[in-house]
Amino acid sequence: MITQEETTKTMPLISLAERRAFMKLPIEERRRVLAAQADRMAEHYEAEPERSERESWQGGDIVEY
Repeated sequence: MITQEETTKTMPLISLAERRAFMKLPIEERRRVLAAQADRMAEHYEAEPERSERESWQGGDIVEY
């Protein structure tokens, strides 16, 4: 599992100015950027090590008694 420390090393924090610049982009461009980010995250979570780790802590089917 990736720790927050590892995440900040690989994914630098975005400044407030950069966030505001993103919000000023046309909606189509923002959607394109967000879709690309979503695709990268889907690939990450569908990767075998990540998937099997997630399945192990999620357990399985929920059974109510």
